[in-house]
Amino acid sequence: MIKKNVVINGIPQILIVDGEVTLANVLRGQLHMTGTKIGCGKAQCGACSVIVDGKVIRSCVTKMKRIADDAQITTIEGVGTQKNLHPVQLAWMVHGAAQCGFCSPGFIVSAKQLLDENTNPTREDVRDWFQKHRNACRCTGYKPLVDAVITAAKLIRGEMKTEDLWEKLPSSGSIWGSNYIRPSALAKVTGTCDYGADLGVKMPCGTLQLKLVQAKVSHANIISIDISEAEKMPGVYKVITHKDVKGKNRITGLITFPNNKGDGWDRPILCDEKVFQFGDAIAIIAADTAEHAQAAVDKVKVELEILPAYMSAPAAMADDAIEIHPGTPNVYWETKVIKGEDTAPLMEKADVIVQDDFYVGRQPHLPIEPDVGFAYIDDQDRVVIHSKSIGIHLHQAMIAPGLGLELDKLV
Repeated sequence: MIKKNVVINGIPQILIVDGEVTLANVLRGQLHMTGTKIGCGKAQCGACSVIVDGKVIRSCVTKMKRIADDAQITTIEGVGTQKNLHPVQLAWMVHGAAQCGFCSPGFIVSAKQLLDENTNPTREDVRDWFQKHRNACRCTGYKPLVDAVITAAKLIRGEMKTEDLWEKLPSSGSIWGSNYIRPSALAKVTGTCDYGADLGVKMPCGTLQLKLVQAKVSHANIISIDISEAEKMPGVYKVITHKDVKGKNRITGLITFPNNKGDGWDRPILCDEKVFQFGDAIAIIAADTAEHAQAAVDKVKVELEILPAYMSAPAAMADDAIEIHPGTPNVYWETKVIKGEDTAPLMEKADVIVQDDFYVGRQPHLPIEPDVGFAYIDDQDRVVIHSKSIGIHLHQAMIAPGLGLELDKLV
């Protein structure tokens, strides 16, 4: 352990920390200042940006031993408050720059330092600054972010008044089709909006931490799972496998179409017989700390029969490809698309014909916010799950049978 005397948002702090722990983890874990987010954890997304001695740094990889004594640290909590917003925060709200909002604290901290150094940046200056400091956003397309910084600069220079920015509610009282500020924006720009990992940090003492034992191959049959060594590891409360799942251990899609040739959504909660893709969950380690849980992950021994790994749709569609999901053909849904006239006569008259096979890549969602979930049993003996969802009631109906719960026992 080391002692660090630092100043965080103008307040002197004495910190007793592990020198190898990152500044982000100290801010979030020890001080519960969860406005600073951790996205990639690799210094590539900028969600963890803070200012240290006048420089924007990525706190998710900055170890405490590298933080100088008496360092001046500014986090999103020190930029402005809900009743005293910094011009960047106000402009961020007005321009709709906080959509999902996860990246907003890092961007705003970064933008503050830019405007501290240059109160009259060009749009190119703003873009270059964000690129230099690796601030990434997956929602906005960046234009609203640049707009917000340019507007904030005008406020700082006195060329615009704060009251000029506020959207006035239409006389009809309807905000439909207007630029009215979204209700959640204020919490997002001040770092007071709690996301999944933020709530997880604030769970009661004694909350068990979970880590997954995940498949490191793309396709295999499971021969055996040996958890005996993992169960003996320090701090381990339980090693959970498919044998511990009370229900049918399956999540079923519930979405079918007349031309489906099976249910391609039917997947195990914890793999029991087969691995279907790299990263599939085989077991769960429940321990007193995340570090103890992670240490036990490598002690679970899984014996596998490796099967062919199909890394593209054409490979899985080949005549000699084995079924990935037993009982469901690899091509389980076909749609015929026919529009317009027959193309053969047109081809015969064409001056030039270009013929090839075209493969269009899929676009993954890739949110910067990590996939985080936590659960507890409430005072009505219900299992309560907190996690991101695009269909809460659908997911409830998908999960409950797999866990062996009635719908009213899962929230």
